[in-house]
Amino acid sequence: MEARSKSLMAERDETMENLKTCISQKTALSTERDSLKRTSSDTEEKSKRLTSENNNLNQRLNSCNMQLSGLGREKAELQTKLNVFDRYAKQNWIYFSGSFYYISVIEKSWQNSRIDCWGKGADLIIIDSKEENEFARKFKKRVWIGLSDRQNEGHWIWQDGSPLRKSFWYPGEPNNDQNNEDCAEIITFNVENSWNDAPCANAHFWICEKKTGV
Repeated sequence: MEARSKSLMAERDETMENLKTCISQKTALSTERDSLKRTSSDTEEKSKRLTSENNNLNQRLNSCNMQLSGLGREKAELQTKLNVFDRYAKQNWIYFSGSFYYISVIEKSWQNSRIDCWGKGADLIIIDSKEENEFARKFKKRVWIGLSDRQNEGHWIWQDGSPLRKSFWYPGEPNNDQNNEDCAEIITFNVENSWNDAPCANAHFWICEKKTGV
């Protein structure tokens, strides 16, 4: 009986020891599991953060590429404009408000002045603003402009067929003196109303205009 009791006690002690070991292992495993969960959570958070940063960087890169492409086009356009300005400047053209102007150094009739402008890829100046009229007067030359009533007396039109909408006639003009004044010129330089009608065969300086859009 005593032997049986000792055997049971030994078995109990072994079981208790095994239980302690199991509890210890469980605690260790729980700790390890919690650590892995935290590590996994941290890794997932880092992954999300890195993904967000990567997306942000890609957006900035795409934006930068678009800006770079736009700057490249802008540079090319500016270079084209500079080339145009340089070419016309070398040929004694003057730029003003979207057009290039050539002021002649010799005198010709109104029609021959137009022909000269045509040869330059231009035509006689069309004045459609106060500022452009001031620009044309500043050269202090008696010049032909692209305005006439040769087709219909008293009906003044520009050389491109457009009607006269804003005029700067000198007081008393146009008067069609001797029924022979069908072409317009700038006759004076110190006053805004400076236009005069004159015989188209007269020889005057002239201004060519070439619209460029630059």
